[in-house]
Amino acid sequence: MIYARTINFKIFLFFFHVYCFRVITNKQNSMKKFIQNIINFFGYKIMKAKTTESTDLDSLTKSLITKSDPIIFDVGANKGESIQRYKKIFKSPIIHSFEPNIEGINVLKQKYINDKDLYLNNVAVGDKKGSLEFNINAKSSHSSFKNLIPNTTWLKKRSNSLKIDDKNYTIKKVNTEIITLDEYVKEKNISNIDILKIDTQGFEDKVLLGAQNLLKNNRIKLIQLELIFSEIYEKPLQIYDVEKTLVPNNYKLFGISNSGSLITYYLFQSDFIYISNDTYENFKSISPYLNN
Repeated sequence: MIYARTINFKIFLFFFHVYCFRVITNKQNSMKKFIQNIINFFGYKIMKAKTTESTDLDSLTKSLITKSDPIIFDVGANKGESIQRYKKIFKSPIIHSFEPNIEGINVLKQKYINDKDLYLNNVAVGDKKGSLEFNINAKSSHSSFKNLIPNTTWLKKRSNSLKIDDKNYTIKKVNTEIITLDEYVKEKNISNIDILKIDTQGFEDKVLLGAQNLLKNNRIKLIQLELIFSEIYEKPLQIYDVEKTLVPNNYKLFGISNSGSLITYYLFQSDFIYISNDTYENFKSISPYLNN
């Protein structure tokens, strides 16, 4: 056995030297080909695995929602980042956007003045109809119903980047109207939502609580929401805070944008995609990973 291994090693060295010489003398031979040839000699082959990266939520969304004109609810529209995103993913999306900051809504009204498939709503979405004080922060995307925690690394860095005192990061508080998704779809006579995107800086659980009827009847196919785990806003949400509403209604976690920890970065957050039971069953029926 030792003798056979010695012979194999000598053969390997011989071919290794031959290929080294060829690589040196022939510049057209790439290192990739050189390594592949050695691997082939031992009966193996290098192949690139075909996978969908967990961070590519656009591809996940497109693979699950295949229609060209999905109905999309954009809760926390800010200045239209998600509107632009979904218009790239789908040919003719019908988008209902919700944004409590009037300045953001005015920007969107001017930008999409002739868009008949975009419905802009200057309201917040929550668990019940009413009103609450909304914190308008120096960067509009950071505005929230929750108060910022003072003296955090996040707050200091954000304030420094805008050259303002961190104590002045919250510019003002405004009384803001709140509606629920269940009430909105009933009023607008909307039977199903293909995509519900929620980015509300710590208010995600309340948005879901206001969509109990939609969730109970699996009338939302795909939900994408952002969770911030770092202590930026008071009482940061945990995964349980949204799953206690989603899981009992047969929604399944399908994708996560990125991993991390509270120790590796001062801002630890991720986007999560949940899908209805019907959407998951349809995925299983066509998935090459679940049907050999």
